[in-house]
Amino acid sequence: MTGHLLVVIWHLVLLVQVQPATPRFLPPVLILANLLPVAGVVALAKGSPHLAATLVTVPLGTAFVIGAYAHFLSAGSDNVLHMPADELTLWFQVSAVLLVVLEAVGTGLGLQLFVLRLAKRAPTV
Repeated sequence: MTGHLLVVIWHLVLLVQVQPATPRFLPPVLILANLLPVAGVVALAKGSPHLAATLVTVPLGTAFVIGAYAHFLSAGSDNVLHMPADELTLWFQVSAVLLVVLEAVGTGLGLQLFVLRLAKRAPTV
């Protein structure tokens, strides 16, 4: 999760450079939101698997859906497949791909925490 947070920060630095019209409030808000999965790992270490699953799955799942749409499916200026080439385009594209992969994996791990929690609570026959 720390690796994901570092890629988010790198991606946001690139975003502000590639898209200068990015609202100033957006990077700090996104960094704070991406601290939630890190808190989820701490919650898991402290013995709160349900809280951990929520703190990992919800923000990473949300980021995965929004990021996949914005960077790969939309017709907007953030679509990495349609960005005009410049010196930062490749790095922005790499960071977007890394984020989608990390968010998909993190969401999957968070969902597995839920499944494991449900399996432990299920009555034995």
